[in-house]
Amino acid sequence: MIIGIAVLLLVGALSTGLLDATLTKRNTAVTAATQYELDKIGAAAFSSSPVPYSECFAVDNPAGPVVVALGGSCPAGSSLRVDVTENDSPPGMQVWTVQVITYPALDAVGTPVSVYKVNR
Repeated sequence: MIIGIAVLLLVGALSTGLLDATLTKRNTAVTAATQYELDKIGAAAFSSSPVPYSECFAVDNPAGPVVVALGGSCPAGSSLRVDVTENDSPPGMQVWTVQVITYPALDAVGTPVSVYKVNR
């Protein structure tokens, strides 16, 4: 009985550690992908006709991000898709929204992040 309890505690501790590590890795990737997209938006020149897009990230693979059409399919091995959209605002201003989605499950991760871009 004592051995059974010890095994149960050991398995529980290992499972919790593995789950925590997986969530930490995913959350780090989500934060990095969001910041990457916000940096791209900030660095790009203001466009009067912006095109929304999605970008696919492979968390467990060193491959670079792949741009696809908004909501498009990601290449094999991708684990996150970031949808980047622009909403019309007053002339000379844009509201860009970045939403991270797990792939291929297509579940939203966190809340969308929006940023204003002004034509100067």
